[in-house]
Amino acid sequence: MKQRLQGKRALIYGGGTGIGLACAEAMANEDAAVFLSGRRAGVLEGATSRFAPHHRVGWAAGDATSAADVQRVTAAAVHFLGGLDTIVVSAGAGGRTPIFDTDPDEFQRIMDNTLRPVFLAVRYAAAELMAAGTGSIIVISSTYGLVGHKERVAYCGAKAGVIGMVKSMALDFADKGVRVNAMCPGYVETPLSLEVASLEDDPESALAAKRLMHAIPRPGRLDEMGELAVYLASDLSAFMTGQAIAIDGGYSAR
Repeated sequence: MKQRLQGKRALIYGGGTGIGLACAEAMANEDAAVFLSGRRAGVLEGATSRFAPHHRVGWAAGDATSAADVQRVTAAAVHFLGGLDTIVVSAGAGGRTPIFDTDPDEFQRIMDNTLRPVFLAVRYAAAELMAAGTGSIIVISSTYGLVGHKERVAYCGAKAGVIGMVKSMALDFADKGVRVNAMCPGYVETPLSLEVASLEDDPESALAAKRLMHAIPRPGRLDEMGELAVYLASDLSAFMTGQAIAIDGGYSAR
């Protein structure tokens, strides 16, 4: 077993599926103790069954847009883990939102489910992260936070906003031993990305286009996302903060 994260204690929002779960599994494989959160208790319970018996894994359901839930989940994670030095925020929402006809409530839904969890997760864990003496906050943004995309005004705006939050928080924490960085994945097939594609007029064509949209002509893999998260959580990245790291097969380089 590798041990790049031995002794680390990680809370992962959106940890029951997709990129969040991939990050949790990669961290556990590097000897971190992990605590998963998400809205659905059944999904979280099922996710824990994927971990090896020797892994230390806990979970608590909660809504990452609710201040009360985030406070409760943070307290449960600290109790289970014996402290907290790593947070992954992989919570968000997407959808087609052309500027011409998008309902304001749909715009707000994507904003609230993407920006608010980042603020709440960090706000209510800040004291624990600083008490640990060293810490890492990893926020899952998107390559669409770095570049624009047609008919995605809400998603692009929210993910770009996440990057702005990361840069600001990185400066707040810089002299306190805590680093803050964003991962900006390209297209990775997750339950959320498949759900978004299903809303297109021609879902199969939309999926085919997404799979080949990168300069490296394939989707990103979940294990690749997990590996970057491990690096950002580890002491190997101790001099890196405030960065938005594209892991998008060259899409944002075009």
